[in-house]
Amino acid sequence: MTLKSVTKNASNLLERVFKIKRTGNSIDLSNSFYVANKEISPVSFEAEIYKITFRTEQNGEVKTYDLFLPFNELICEHEIAFLEEHLGILLSGDGSQFEILEFQSDFSIQFDQENSYFIASDEVNNGLLLFRK
Repeated sequence: MTLKSVTKNASNLLERVFKIKRTGNSIDLSNSFYVANKEISPVSFEAEIYKITFRTEQNGEVKTYDLFLPFNELICEHEIAFLEEHLGILLSGDGSQFEILEFQSDFSIQFDQENSYFIASDEVNNGLLLFRK
């Protein structure tokens, strides 16, 4: 979906638009925004809390974990420790930019799809990012 089609088709409701940039293991959402009344509003997105789902398969067992991220707050130590212990994924950062520092096996990150659109890119397919060991 392109920016032009998002704003053209936007209703009067707020609609979240993720513009996800992936560079290596770094994820940047700083250019994401809301469309409200067909107007772009980055400030509204900055007040957002969104969900991302981590999914991995280890020894034939599928494991998932939902992480709720505020755009301008650091990811809390408890969440970081849980991801590392249960899924083997170590990360750092905040809701606007974070980096996968280490991971034990292939995994995916699915960004919140409820009331969301995704700007198309080579690295991200409809809010889904894949990490391969």
